[in-house]
Amino acid sequence: MTVSEIPSKTPRQPLYRLTRKLNWNRAPGDSLRHRLYHLSWMRHPWWDWGHRVMVLVGQDFGGTYDSPSPKTMWYREGKAVRMWRTKYPTHPPRSYQIVRDYNELARLTKELATDSDAHYEWRAIGGSQDGDLHLGRQYWGGDFYGLNRWEMELLRRWLNRWRWRNWFGLRSWLYSQALEAAVAQRKPFSCQQVPEPGSAGYSHWHCKLPKNHSGPHRYNNAEFQ
Repeated sequence: MTVSEIPSKTPRQPLYRLTRKLNWNRAPGDSLRHRLYHLSWMRHPWWDWGHRVMVLVGQDFGGTYDSPSPKTMWYREGKAVRMWRTKYPTHPPRSYQIVRDYNELARLTKELATDSDAHYEWRAIGGSQDGDLHLGRQYWGGDFYGLNRWEMELLRRWLNRWRWRNWFGLRSWLYSQALEAAVAQRKPFSCQQVPEPGSAGYSHWHCKLPKNHSGPHRYNNAEFQ
């Protein structure tokens, strides 16, 4: 679900002028400053709280705020550490090179051929758009052969990081409630009748006309009985 586009006419609200003056429009999309700037020019009705909550708790996705999802973590083995007794090489978590920004990963792999062994040294832990977890070389479409014990530690850290970023589930729940409210558009003190099942119309069409109105119901420009 996306939020409205930037209006064609410049808003004149004090909050909008202040956020522009402070250059909050240039702040990172996931920052609180940019979210407040985004809220300052939105022109939804006062009762439409869904779109506003989506901006506050959603995840920036190219100028819109999508459902919160865990960010991918890329990693590769660094210099091996010798075990103190056997001198056998091992790769504890501190020896891994970890990248959490895709632009940084693109810079590090820019000179590498996509089918080279050096490119496939990079592995990832993250979630797909379908909500599936991808591990190891699955990010590149490769097969999954399991994780070693040090990679399991990286997975544990990634899961803990996501729990905190998702406010232990509260953030995703708030977004789902806001998305339902933004779609349903239940205007207070209005009719709020929905089309009959099987009739022409959708279940989220809530009539916005006053209660006890005459004639057909209306949702935006659509009419139904």
